[in-house]
Amino acid sequence: MKDDTIHDGDQVFEDFIEKELEALAERARQKGICMDCLTDRLIAEMVTSLTRAGVPASNILGVVADGMALAEEPEPEEGSDHRRRVH
Repeated sequence: MKDDTIHDGDQVFEDFIEKELEALAERARQKGICMDCLTDRLIAEMVTSLTRAGVPASNILGVVADGMALAEEPEPEEGSDHRRRVH
């Protein structure tokens, strides 16, 4: 399935992602799974999936580099026009 739409900044997308990640974190906490283990597993599963789908390693590493750069930025203020790259 090809997805040419950039969902970054789409409020429905942002709300969905926030809600689903919060719910996943809560379910993990209820099962006694620490966030570090959950995060490590999600990253490994995502990279595996991308690799099996034929995404070039340079693209995967680019997303990782973008994520690391975003982590160093301050959180955008509510209502800010700051856009994060999703894909």
